[in-house]
Amino acid sequence: MTGTTRSLAPLAGAWKQAFHLATDGSGSYGKGLNLARNGAVAQIHTQPGRINAPVAAKKATHQAAIHLPELTAAQWDTLAARLAGDPQAVADLVANRIPATIADSGHAGGISIVPPADSITFSCSCPTGRSHRVCDHSAALGHAVAERLTTTPSTLLGARGMTARALAAHVRDLVDGADPGPLPADTNGTVRAAQLYSLAAHRPPQAPPDLDLDTVSPLTYSDPPLPGPRAQDMTRMIADAAARAQTLLADTATAPHDELADILRILASPDGADRVPAAQHATGIPEATLRAMMIGYRHGGPAGAHATLAATAATTDDLERARQTIHTSRAVGLGTVDIDGDTLTDTTAGVQIRPGPDGRWYPFTLWRADEWRPAPGACDDPAEAFRAARRARAARPLRR
Repeated sequence: MTGTTRSLAPLAGAWKQAFHLATDGSGSYGKGLNLARNGAVAQIHTQPGRINAPVAAKKATHQAAIHLPELTAAQWDTLAARLAGDPQAVADLVANRIPATIADSGHAGGISIVPPADSITFSCSCPTGRSHRVCDHSAALGHAVAERLTTTPSTLLGARGMTARALAAHVRDLVDGADPGPLPADTNGTVRAAQLYSLAAHRPPQAPPDLDLDTVSPLTYSDPPLPGPRAQDMTRMIADAAARAQTLLADTATAPHDELADILRILASPDGADRVPAAQHATGIPEATLRAMMIGYRHGGPAGAHATLAATAATTDDLERARQTIHTSRAVGLGTVDIDGDTLTDTTAGVQIRPGPDGRWYPFTLWRADEWRPAPGACDDPAEAFRAARRARAARPLRR
């Protein structure tokens, strides 16, 4: 989820509580937390009823798993019906985002995506795990899942028996031919265009308004004909566009607004990958770099794309202060954070953070050779950005 969408932190919090209770006071809970923080959990895989991942500890790698009960078809129907009645949830789903509504069973038809503690079980290839007791490795996996749920709730959806795409299709079937209502504005009063037009596609046909063109009084009507957005949504979008234009005219915009950012915006759209060769020809930027910038744009918008292309110039003092902040916060593991040009890099861990044109720090992970891939979690605090890079590195093993 991006932008001002409601936080999914309650989903991660509910999982932490249930997972903690499921460990039943075992000392492995704390040991697993240390393993997870040190990047011991590799790629997490999800299938119905199961979440598993390789976990490295004491020079050995074990296959840890957490077992969850799948939701029944009736429970998925109840959840989908509740989501179909929420315009924000519908708009999120049709725009390929997971709605924050699922984090609260009170707003999800009473269905809890997080299972009760007594239905969570563990297994592992280690001796303790083979007896289906929680071990350090399966506990580390539980902590890693909690971190992932703040940005990727589909991890838990899949384990409960339905992919995010299947849930979106189920909800779309329920709203086809029905009017889901207006899309509510975000907390700052704006409405996202992608969600607005996705929602409009599911509204029933509407006859054009009967206008008296001979009158001299101002024309008023409820909504324009489809596929146009609703009047109140359009008003909010116009107000937002006017505010952005005023910022640009006053020369106070902080984010980069240029032709390259517009190209990356198009490439980062669902059908944008097909335009990469044309963009490469137009910009002269290698295709591999453009594809990495697409990822950077999805994580951090125009500033994320620019940070992927090159770090914003920073003074030695700023870089040194950021490095000290990372060390003081103990975000770094056993490696050393080096100042490398305008970046802070831990080559041992394969992570890096870069200053972006908007003043934030952007996390990266080593992909292969000297190729760095952007990761989610850009932040004003370099220590938090560094932690985000370590989490992304733990979720994606180093490519050789």
